[in-house]
Amino acid sequence: MSRNKITGYSESSAMPQRVRDVLGRLKVAIHQNIYDADFEYGTQPLRWEIFTAGSATVTHQPAKGGVKMSVSTASGDIAIRQSRPYMRYQPGKTMFMATACQMGAALTNNVTRVGFFDDANGAFFEQSNATATNPFGMAVVVRSDASGTPTDTRFTLDQWNGDMRIINTLDFTRIQMFWIEYAWYGAGATRFGFWIDGEPVIAHQVGWANYVSPAGVPNTQPWSRTGNLPVRYEQRNSGTIAQANDLFHYGVSVLVEGGSDDQRGFTYSYGMAPATPVRSTGGAVTRWPVLSIRPRAMGTLEYTQANSAVTAGTTTSVTLTGTPLTVDQFKGRYIYFPGLGSSGTGIVARITSNSTSVINFVDNITGLAVSNAPAASQAYTVGLLNRGQLLPKRLMCVQTTAAQNVVIELVASTPAAPIRLTGASFATLASLGSTNSFAERDVTATAIASGGEVVFAFVLAPGSGVQDINLDYFFPLLNTLRGNDVDVLSVCVTSAAAVTVGAHLICQEAMS
Repeated sequence: MSRNKITGYSESSAMPQRVRDVLGRLKVAIHQNIYDADFEYGTQPLRWEIFTAGSATVTHQPAKGGVKMSVSTASGDIAIRQSRPYMRYQPGKTMFMATACQMGAALTNNVTRVGFFDDANGAFFEQSNATATNPFGMAVVVRSDASGTPTDTRFTLDQWNGDMRIINTLDFTRIQMFWIEYAWYGAGATRFGFWIDGEPVIAHQVGWANYVSPAGVPNTQPWSRTGNLPVRYEQRNSGTIAQANDLFHYGVSVLVEGGSDDQRGFTYSYGMAPATPVRSTGGAVTRWPVLSIRPRAMGTLEYTQANSAVTAGTTTSVTLTGTPLTVDQFKGRYIYFPGLGSSGTGIVARITSNSTSVINFVDNITGLAVSNAPAASQAYTVGLLNRGQLLPKRLMCVQTTAAQNVVIELVASTPAAPIRLTGASFATLASLGSTNSFAERDVTATAIASGGEVVFAFVLAPGSGVQDINLDYFFPLLNTLRGNDVDVLSVCVTSAAAVTVGAHLICQEAMS
């Protein structure tokens, strides 16, 4: 700060905002990548999830090293690509992403989006129908469901407060380098920009603390309900459009300005029951799942069938016994029906309203009715989706059979091939002594019926004792984009004869 000799007031001598993060620090600290991807050889199906509706398609573009997301002219077409992890926000740090995109045409009834966001929260660029003052239909958007309903605060290009001398020269039919950074805290700032000739150019920024909207409305809510957000690319048709549209996207990186600390979270051990510390295969087996773990589908468990049973259901509502609810008590929450749906994976819907006895909902991605109607006595949970992670850290295992080598493999779910177990009975860790755990484990399954991919293996020799295997580099277990089908990790045994094996997986549960 310096003092003006004429006015007597202090004046700022800070460096330009483009070289400072949204917490005001010069960008000279460690810029640590916590997630990055390019698409030279494919769409990276183990790290990215795809959702399409209608005639929309997502295809790899090997000649370009990118991905094409296409919608036809039909109403209801949707194409989404979302990173499997939700990036873990850490207070005191700035989250930053950059990506190259070519968004296509600005069309009435079509929106194209890229940024840090999902269906409920986040910050993103958006292209929609063009206007005289916004010929490319560009906007930046901040989304929050903190009020109970996902609400988008939109700033069109003609309202941006960045370097408009440069921004007004951009042609959005060309490929552009987009970037977004934010601090959460609830009232941190969001900033949107572009890389032009190797320089960061700010397009628009909002400081949400003490914020008053252009209409004069003071802000009383966090700008997003959570700072833990995925990277997402999206196209949607809300009606018929004049022509088919393509979105091309290329490499992407997510950085933490100032470096990322070790992930916070509680560590739990998931394994055999104390009374039965080992299991016997009973004979020769191939990939016999001695132990399987998974995160639970819901992050908060606020109301279930134990509180009030379902007496009837449709594809948009359930009726409960009696009148147990307060009107709109759960508006904006999610309702999860385990086992419901054509594939039996479960259905998740967003609650739009509730009376004293009826909960109304829509599909949490399409906003339409869900695919299957819940029947009387259908199990359900009301709460928030689990967007945390189980991070495997160690595998402890032993076999007590003499003169028999055993192959131990870790088999993991993938988005395209989720594990389905035969004879599984998952129990919550909360019911097994770990009250605050978000995980579930099974020690009863006898086979992997389908799905999964072998991701780790070693030989467990007779008489080798307890083996302690480091899994610090292992990838996390996550939920799906829909939130209805969590990853499973199985410790599997292959042996030419019967063996007795025990195993424990130690994981860190990263829930914030």
